[in-house]
Amino acid sequence: MIVTLRDCPENTTCELIDSDIPDSLKSRLMGLGWLPGKTIRVVRRAPMGDPTIFLVDSTKIFLREEESSMIKVKPIYPAPLAVAGKGIYKITGFLGGGPRFVERARSSGLFVGGIIEVISNPLKGKIMIATKNGEVAIGRGFSEKVFVEPVRQ
Repeated sequence: MIVTLRDCPENTTCELIDSDIPDSLKSRLMGLGWLPGKTIRVVRRAPMGDPTIFLVDSTKIFLREEESSMIKVKPIYPAPLAVAGKGIYKITGFLGGGPRFVERARSSGLFVGGIIEVISNPLKGKIMIATKNGEVAIGRGFSEKVFVEPVRQ
């Protein structure tokens, strides 16, 4: 699934596909190694969500939401459930979250090694998934802490 860099939560690693940013910014970023095919890691968002710190090679770059919304990327798996497109996925782990998070995940049918199906992911609002327990709506914050990888069929 191709998304904008703005849609990627913290701890997401992705591959740069293309951008619609102005030429002046594009040439500055290209000079810092932002080229199609490069790996970008979302490091941290500011408390109000703007700007965000990104890492390319060993260079940290701060971009505002407006700029990151013009950059198209493809998530590299394992990735947060928040950026997974429709399909079948295996849960590879949870990021953070204490005992309550893990209990809530289990009650929803989510556990490490479990198989889920993403039914819909509008990138805003809740993600609909199917588990052994049936269909479940997962919120954005929760989905950013569940890491998945596609199941090859």
